[in-house]
Amino acid sequence: MVSFISTTLLLLPILLVLVAKLRCKQTHRNIPPGSSGWPILGESIEFLRTNSEGAPEKFIRDRVEKYGSHVFRTYLLGEPMAVLCGPAGNKLLFSNESKKVALWWPASVQRLIGPSLISKSGEEGRVHKKMLMSFFNMEELVKCIPTMDDVTRLHLATQWQDSEIDLLLHIG
Repeated sequence: MVSFISTTLLLLPILLVLVAKLRCKQTHRNIPPGSSGWPILGESIEFLRTNSEGAPEKFIRDRVEKYGSHVFRTYLLGEPMAVLCGPAGNKLLFSNESKKVALWWPASVQRLIGPSLISKSGEEGRVHKKMLMSFFNMEELVKCIPTMDDVTRLHLATQWQDSEIDLLLHIG
């Protein structure tokens, strides 16, 4: 009798874990492949390391190769997220903004950048971006050329008097 009770107590948790995993897989069939990495940290350390090395695309490329998909899930900066890569991902993202997807920043990033234009979304974000883009049309930029030229010449005259300047006439 004691062995039956101890066996039941041992097998019951194992059975519950297996049932929970099976139900989890059935309900999350459309979740892209990926990893959550370490608890709390996720894959943030690897992401920040590749960024500090000047190759942020390496983080993305490694996961695309690992999972064989241009859509994968990860856990960065304290938040679970899906990453969309390539032209199809960009098209989905930009053609469906505010319809199927929304601009979103992890809480840690929002605390870091504060209430700026980049963190705005929805109607407020569209209004701000439209106002900002009106300053960057071709006519407005052409008006700025004389000022930029004057500032550049002044900087070169005051800061680069005795320095050698390499002049590149054509880049491309």
